[in-house]
Amino acid sequence: MIDVGNIILRQIQCNDSTTKLSLGKSEYTPLKTFLKKNAFEFHQYEIAKTYVLVDENLKPPRIWGYITLMNSEILLNEGHRPQETSQTSKYEAFPAVKIARLAIDKELQGLGYGAKLLNWCVSHIKLAIMPYVGCRFLVVDAKRDSVEFYQKSGFVVLNIDKKYTEEHPMMFFDLYQNNIA
Repeated sequence: MIDVGNIILRQIQCNDSTTKLSLGKSEYTPLKTFLKKNAFEFHQYEIAKTYVLVDENLKPPRIWGYITLMNSEILLNEGHRPQETSQTSKYEAFPAVKIARLAIDKELQGLGYGAKLLNWCVSHIKLAIMPYVGCRFLVVDAKRDSVEFYQKSGFVVLNIDKKYTEEHPMMFFDLYQNNIA
């Protein structure tokens, strides 16, 4: 069993140990590869921001999970567009933050860390982004086996007809209307 009492969430740093994250399935290898090869560089050059769950008592700090966020937009059909003002009918695309990556080490999966990262993400966007920049939605291109995880938190599959045929169905969460479940 792992002592999880020392795990904190913070921005990725150059000395973080990115090699020990184990996700348990071969289809998650791109998540580990991104963390090892691109996450810090993308973070440093303002392409995407990565926040890591780390145990800082270990040297170098060991990463147990992470979430990567970036700017995005979402194209919505009539049924999903915001209804608070009639002016939204003029727009097809709406501002969003995208969860580009979310991963939890296999030893911590099922313990609520993924949901905690989503809760933090929504709070962070509402406190640090929405007061300064228009941003209505949180979006994710979910892996098929993660769709249910996101649905439990209030995300909606954008194109329900393609839900099971697309490798990464797009899902969205209305930040204005909802709080993460």
